[in-house]
Amino acid sequence: MVQFGTVQVYEAMAELLNADPEWADKGKNITYTMVFEYRAPVDKAFLVRFDAGKVMDVRELASPDAEPADFVISGDPETWRAVLEKRTSPTAAMTRGQLKVQGKMSVLLKNMSAFSHILDSMTKIEFS
Repeated sequence: MVQFGTVQVYEAMAELLNADPEWADKGKNITYTMVFEYRAPVDKAFLVRFDAGKVMDVRELASPDAEPADFVISGDPETWRAVLEKRTSPTAAMTRGQLKVQGKMSVLLKNMSAFSHILDSMTKIEFS
C-alpha cells in the first residue's frame, strides 16, 4: 500500500508498467516526459520519463515547471483520487476540465490507447 499524493504512487506505477508485457507492446512508441501535478492542498508534482515505453525516471519536482516536459497533467487531489480509484474516468475528468493537459494534443490523441493504459495501471495501486 502506498501513500496517495506521493512519489511512491509513480514508483509503483513504474514497477507495474515495466513488468507488463501488454504495456511493452502498447508503449513502445512512448518516449516522452510527463508531469503529474496535484494542486492545493497537496501541491506536489511528479516527473515520469518514458523511453520506448520503459519507465526510466520517476521523481518529485520542486514545482510543475521545474523541468521541461512533453505533457503536464494537472488536477486537484480529489479528482486524482477519483480517477485512480476508478470513480471517474480520466476522459470524463479531462472533458469536464477537472484534469487539464498541456502538451501536443495530436500526439496524445494518436497514442491515446497507450496513455490510457498508463492511467489504468495506476488504478491497480492500493492507496492509503
